[in-house]
Amino acid sequence: MDKKKIIFFLPLMSGGGAERVTINIIKKLNRDYFEPHLVLGTKSLGNSLHLIPKYIYQHDLETDKTIYSILKLRDIIKKINPYFIFTSLNRSHIAVNLALIGIKNRPKTIMRIPSSPKLVDRYIKNSSIFNFFLNRALKKATYIIVQTPEMRDETEIYHSVKRDKIKVLINPLDTDLIDNSLDKKSPFNKKYINVVASGRLSKEKGFDILIRAFKEVYSKNNSFRLHIIGPDYDNQKKKYREIIKGLGLDNIVNLLGFKKNPYIYYQHSDLFVLSSRWEGLPNAVLENLYLKKPIIATKCIPFMSQLIDNGKNGFLVDIESVEQLSDNIVRYKELKSLGIKSLKSSDVNSFFKGLV
Repeated sequence: MDKKKIIFFLPLMSGGGAERVTINIIKKLNRDYFEPHLVLGTKSLGNSLHLIPKYIYQHDLETDKTIYSILKLRDIIKKINPYFIFTSLNRSHIAVNLALIGIKNRPKTIMRIPSSPKLVDRYIKNSSIFNFFLNRALKKATYIIVQTPEMRDETEIYHSVKRDKIKVLINPLDTDLIDNSLDKKSPFNKKYINVVASGRLSKEKGFDILIRAFKEVYSKNNSFRLHIIGPDYDNQKKKYREIIKGLGLDNIVNLLGFKKNPYIYYQHSDLFVLSSRWEGLPNAVLENLYLKKPIIATKCIPFMSQLIDNGKNGFLVDIESVEQLSDNIVRYKELKSLGIKSLKSSDVNSFFKGLV
């Protein structure tokens, strides 16, 4: 039996959620049935290349801008002749759709929606040109993957695509990686109450709100410390440092930068906080639930209520509410029943075989 070749196209490996989900999907595929090829726009800007399994065929286009990768991507597609092409970022959807123009044996395309279309429309306001090419790519896609049932409804409405080609696939976790990354040695000073947040330093993660909330937390209990894990994005680190300094939170709020192993920080934390304005389905929340950590999360997606049993394994707060974040962080010890509320594990192989 010939294996079904799949191209997974990512602009780079910078440690983002869409990239980690893509790698987790690749790892779970049956290699007797599928042959995965990872095509990167560039390896030179990747800080999470260590996550890529050695058995995956890798192709480096050596282009630091997705728009510049189209012609090289087209050549790779012709060379590999895949059965599927999988993309997980909106700009990648556009690039693949343009690269496929004129190719006679057009492969099936699977395009994963990375964030809530409703909240992206509210907060980002992409240009009309970008939305035109994105909507065109999604309409041409064979299948569209969303992370929650609510995102299926939003995708149908905001991108005007047929509902029957929109499939729900909850982000798969690499629990083996998590388990093998744990360590008895803590990275924290245990005399403090150590709160962790993670994600790239960008507007959607709401770290500016969290830092301001932490001013109130610290004024109520000076044993609290906040540790934010994640790479800088668009020079936001400078902005956050200014907020931290202005609030007198030096050495209270710590920007730790990118960490190859965030799991030991989750493992030894007292609390995980998600302060996002918008999300798709946050991997960090799933990972902390797996590690049975108490969680405070914004109601950034409706599906969050399926993960957080409010008052038991976590607290849910309104988006951009400094007051609710600070009040609930201080109350975190009231949470008793930890771990995941209810979440069916994603059977990636069955899902992809069903698309063949």
